[in-house]
Amino acid sequence: MKKIFLLGAIFATIVSCSTRNVAVDYDRDFNFEQNKTYSFVQADNLGLNDLDSARLFSSIEKGMLYRGFKQSNEANLTVQVKPEEYVSKQQNSNVGIGMGTGGYGFGGGVSVGIPIMSQKLNQNYTVSMFSDGRLVWEGILKIQMPLKASPEVRAVNIQKGVLKMLKDFPPQPKK
Repeated sequence: MKKIFLLGAIFATIVSCSTRNVAVDYDRDFNFEQNKTYSFVQADNLGLNDLDSARLFSSIEKGMLYRGFKQSNEANLTVQVKPEEYVSKQQNSNVGIGMGTGGYGFGGGVSVGIPIMSQKLNQNYTVSMFSDGRLVWEGILKIQMPLKASPEVRAVNIQKGVLKMLKDFPPQPKK
């Protein structure tokens, strides 16, 4: 039982070290209620490995299906995905090591900061929806996670990010 708890705590810590930022914009005059079908426009090279690409498209499909949209060859909406992936180095914090003396109202000290560097995997996704060649909705998802994140952590981050991006989709029609 203790091992299961420990593994759960480690997994939660790794997932919580990830961040997901979302920005969404859409055409206020477009009626999404009358346009319930979509299709993907596939780019030749997405810049992602095949596994992350499959996770992303699966998450988008589930999110759209949950919101009442169906994938079709004769779709009203065309969904285009532009990913970007890069590794960044960050200085998380400093650890200070110091020493000093003091006495008789007199004191002194020396402190040295030791930087702690880490590498993070950054995945940025721009999901654009077009109707008759006109941009009607766009969501930008930025995910940052540990460089050597496990497949489970990557899948959870992509799924949660897409759900967050599609949270208020479709936008409510103008009243």
